[in-house]
Amino acid sequence: MSAPGNQDHAAGTERKKWSVVERLAWPLITLALLLLPGWPLLELYGAEARELSQRLVFWTLGTAIGFTIAWFLVRLIDVLVWDVVEHRFRAHVPRLLKDVVVAGVFLATAITILGVVFRRDVTGLWVSSGVLGIIIGFAVRGTIADVFAGIALNVDRPFSVGDWIETHVRGIKVMRGRVVEMNWRSTRIQTIDNTVVVVPNNLLASTVLVNLSLPEPKSRFELAFCLEFGVPAERVLRILNAGALAAKGPLTDPPPKVYVNGVTEIGVEYKVRYWLDPVEVSPRSGRHQVTSSILQHLYHAGISLAYPKQDLYLARMPNRQLSRDADREQLLSRVELFAALRPEEIRRLAAAAQERAVLAGEAVVRQRDPGSSLYVVVEGLLGVYKAAPDAAQAPIHVVELQPGEFFGEMSLLTGAPRAATVIANTDSIIYEIGASEINALLAHRPEIALRMAEIVARRERQLAAACAPSETPAHAEPEGGLVQEILGRMRTFFSSLRDRLHVSPSERDPSDPRSDPPEPPRA
Repeated sequence: MSAPGNQDHAAGTERKKWSVVERLAWPLITLALLLLPGWPLLELYGAEARELSQRLVFWTLGTAIGFTIAWFLVRLIDVLVWDVVEHRFRAHVPRLLKDVVVAGVFLATAITILGVVFRRDVTGLWVSSGVLGIIIGFAVRGTIADVFAGIALNVDRPFSVGDWIETHVRGIKVMRGRVVEMNWRSTRIQTIDNTVVVVPNNLLASTVLVNLSLPEPKSRFELAFCLEFGVPAERVLRILNAGALAAKGPLTDPPPKVYVNGVTEIGVEYKVRYWLDPVEVSPRSGRHQVTSSILQHLYHAGISLAYPKQDLYLARMPNRQLSRDADREQLLSRVELFAALRPEEIRRLAAAAQERAVLAGEAVVRQRDPGSSLYVVVEGLLGVYKAAPDAAQAPIHVVELQPGEFFGEMSLLTGAPRAATVIANTDSIIYEIGASEINALLAHRPEIALRMAEIVARRERQLAAACAPSETPAHAEPEGGLVQEILGRMRTFFSSLRDRLHVSPSERDPSDPRSDPPEPPRA
């Protein structure tokens, strides 16, 4: 007895044999039906049949050869054109463009076969196809123009993905942004507003382009500032140069440069030239940083920008520009350390302050040197440096001092040695105030010592944060212990405070019998 599996296998074999016979039977039956009545006809019409057979063979071979040549041309275009373009420009050729080329080749081949092989007049077909091509061309002329413009842009390569460019189209606002994508029809640009603009290649190829990333990633920018005629150009150049150097964002190599650009109806125009890497800092952000820094330097120097004016005064003309000599009180009142002083106290400090001109590269104070004076930056830019733990290493750059800031306050208020070296980065103007003036001020009003101690304590914490940002957060408020410590050292250093300034018990000097706390002053 045979197994069920063997029976199934035998049945499958039988079905396959019957299928093959069935598939071959119909062609054989058809051939027999054609040959049985056709053979006598071939004998009767032999010459005509042979001629017809030759024509059929010619037509078949001609058609096959023509379309084979078209097939070969399509493959040749793929290898010699599309593959080379995709490999050279690393971009995919649009499928639509490939299909249009294939359709054109086969259409031209079909018309040629109809005329050469079948001996037909194809003049009308060529004319009709030309008219049809013109109609289609007009219908998609924008797309075709974009495609060919994309080919031109990819061949000429005026920019690449990642470059910052500017487009100058007549009647359209200047657009600045970074190229994020290029294809055969359009280019996508991410503007400084963080939006993506799709620009047709035809428009992009016919406009003026400025590539901010070529030939180098850095690009040069300029800003114009107009100031009054009465301000000396040397002073303006010094202030603008310091402001441009203090701005965060512009490159330091090459450094910013300031020059006199010309004279206008309202004043002297100065140009500030600086360099940016648009990939790192956008042009708008760089312009903001430079402008803000320069305006701050002008403000602390007491200089305002020029503006159109026509004034009629029936009294004495007001002072529009501050002088470092005549208006020293107003300049000192803008310093945070002296903000709590009264006008007469500011006047006494202004009379005692000594103006010093410091050349670029000159050290104003040096670390660990004794000192008993305070300095206020009026114009210029100075750098603060501390010695590295290893004497062989270069000094550590801590911070930069700009107009309106001060330094040397710890040595002045406590008698401690200089904690850092201060070097002028540019030609600068500073005011020097001695300990005798501060002693006289505290003797007259000792309660302002607390305000000064709070400001100095906050400055100390900020400098410590700049040296070790991971240890001390720069935004932390000064602790009361540091303020009390500074007050205790001020009491020891200034004779006018020894019997009048209250110090916490933890900050008393046991060796000084005068350190017993007096009665707190009444309000």
